[in-house]
Amino acid sequence: MRFPQKQTALIVPGLATLLAFYLAGCSSPAPTPPAPTPTVLTDQVATTAGLTVQTTPPGALVAVDGAPRGNSPLTLTLAPGGHQIALSAAGYAPLTETITLLPGQEGIYTPALIDNAPPAVTVTTTAREAPWLGQAEIHAAATDNVGVVELQLLLDGELLGAAQSGELSVELIPADLTGLAPGGVYTVTARAVDAAGNAGQQTLALAIGPLPEPGPESGATDAAAIATPGPHPPAATATAATTAPTAAPTTSPTPVPPATPSVAPTAAPTAVATAAATAAAAAATSLRVTSVTIPTYPYTRYLSPAIDPTLGNYPLLILDRAAYEASSPQPVPVTYKLLVLENKYLRLSILPELGGRVYECVFKPTGNDEFYRNPVIKPTGWGPPSPPYPAGANWWLAAGGLEFGFPVEEHGYEWGAPWGYVPVALADGGVMVSVFTQGPRRPYVVVEITLAPDVAYFTVRPRIVNPWGSSFRFKWWLNALLAPGAANAPGPELRFIFPTSEMTVHSTGDPALPGPGQPLSWPIFDGRDLSRLGNWNQYLGFFERPAAQGSPGSSGAAGFMGVYDTAADEGMLRIYPSDVARGAKGFAAGWNAPLDWHNWTDDGSGYVELHGGLTPTFDDWSELPPGGELSWQETWYPVAKIGGVTYATAGGALHLAPVGNALRVDLFPTRAVRGQITISLPGMKPVVRKVEISPASPFGQEIPYAAAVPAQGQVIVTLTDARGKTVLSYRGQITLRP
Repeated sequence: MRFPQKQTALIVPGLATLLAFYLAGCSSPAPTPPAPTPTVLTDQVATTAGLTVQTTPPGALVAVDGAPRGNSPLTLTLAPGGHQIALSAAGYAPLTETITLLPGQEGIYTPALIDNAPPAVTVTTTAREAPWLGQAEIHAAATDNVGVVELQLLLDGELLGAAQSGELSVELIPADLTGLAPGGVYTVTARAVDAAGNAGQQTLALAIGPLPEPGPESGATDAAAIATPGPHPPAATATAATTAPTAAPTTSPTPVPPATPSVAPTAAPTAVATAAATAAAAAATSLRVTSVTIPTYPYTRYLSPAIDPTLGNYPLLILDRAAYEASSPQPVPVTYKLLVLENKYLRLSILPELGGRVYECVFKPTGNDEFYRNPVIKPTGWGPPSPPYPAGANWWLAAGGLEFGFPVEEHGYEWGAPWGYVPVALADGGVMVSVFTQGPRRPYVVVEITLAPDVAYFTVRPRIVNPWGSSFRFKWWLNALLAPGAANAPGPELRFIFPTSEMTVHSTGDPALPGPGQPLSWPIFDGRDLSRLGNWNQYLGFFERPAAQGSPGSSGAAGFMGVYDTAADEGMLRIYPSDVARGAKGFAAGWNAPLDWHNWTDDGSGYVELHGGLTPTFDDWSELPPGGELSWQETWYPVAKIGGVTYATAGGALHLAPVGNALRVDLFPTRAVRGQITISLPGMKPVVRKVEISPASPFGQEIPYAAAVPAQGQVIVTLTDARGKTVLSYRGQITLRP
């Protein structure tokens, strides 16, 4: 989390202790120094002032007016007036600011220094000449003053593997990679990036051995390997050193043929599957590969390949709808491969053959799937519109789950195509499955889906790569089809959760609402609370305006959005970096006069949608430079038994609701926490409760008001664990007495 460089707080006597606690809790996980003792006011004018300097990171050298005074955290006694404060720390940009103190004041200065040191990178290989039909191991290592967030190995610019840590090993088999030739010399690059975006790299030259002379035992096997070398897929990203898998053909049923030849649908069974099985036996997160049979309309026989010339001839599949409908189609059973990840709280499943989507998210304490699961796979008439996109691209499958839309809006082109996948066992006992679009010679997407042990959330880390020598213009929107609770359909008490005051209408069938592109006040418009689905008439789609917002009540760029069905007492939340993923969209088919469910299903089930994009609206484009890539991470989790959501972070969700002469406080943590909750209300002393809570047993309590509590005011809620680490911290203005 990045904070503004200048966070000077000049605190009047009597408030110093309280504000020091607030500011320190938002700025650094380091131990907080004691706040300066408040100055006692007397008839005499004070001749000194106090200043506490607490930097992120701690330990920075502090100089005042050119004289070194020590390392932060540091409490100083200074003369009133202006002082030049200079801060320096190895690996960070120096910072100099002027602080003005009044007589008797106590100041707290909490700047965050900017990391400007690139990671140090090394790359080695077991053989400077890799045998053409043999293998060589390439190892990369990186260190950084803060930490490495990604380490990549590339061969002549093509990705071999990646990790979210400082160690990575890849087994290179030259004959299995396209673009290599016996006797050639190629460049291996190890590139590391830290959280601030600083990049460091090292290269080495790698020679490929000559083609071996044919011998009596080489025969047809070697000839076949030379004539048909395997593809060079985008590799999985691991948090520990892993082996880059070689490609293997897909043997399971494929309901939608790929637009281009399959490049890496599954991992080699020896390297990754064995590691995943070992982790499953020893850790809380398990992985199994199974299948699911879903009645499916026979649309695949009416699909044909096409290209989008506006996106560099990007391939897609189009549907001959007239021929399809003339066939009087009826669904037939089709079996799809299903990857199932499971820990103490969640059961997650992935459908690689239908766009790599996260198909299910079952919250085990309630037994409910928070995603919509369509009981039939049926092509709709929705999808990328024509124009501007090729005719026939609008056969979107409302299969359910969390899907990935790329490279255009309205679900993209890849939601119905088979994606490759690689499972990886992680060092912490978790399991990650990387799913990726087929065809690494064109712009591609890798999405890492991770379920750690003993947590009630999963993370999604998209990575979009442009291997071309020219820029690539694209759109990215992930889309969750949601139906929290047991009904597999939303109810009238479902609430959309967007912490903003204005939306932009995308589309609507309700004439009482503004038209496309127009602003819409949120959540109340013309006396109607549009956050409640039961107040809707026709369909409505909307974007946060002017773009996705950071979370009120917190610092930094973390944003949240979600839905919560108060009747089912259950919902789903998305936590995302709003400075990168700047689009937040909601959609529902309506309530009093909804769209006809026959458009997408056969049983009357339904869903609402939450879209998250890189750009504020569907009209906006993203662009990657030649060889560029972009990645970020989001957290998704079910939430239940707290009555609603006021605020959310990756650590948990908070609901605040006035009830008579008390404030109802409910808190859902995303992992088990033993610690304390501190609740500060205006007009009364802070309330502290010792807690032992978990996703299966959240906190819920009414806090009676003191007589001095006003009708409205600032509420502060902090959850800390037994070690004093902050799990969730909220500060916001709410109505206390309705």
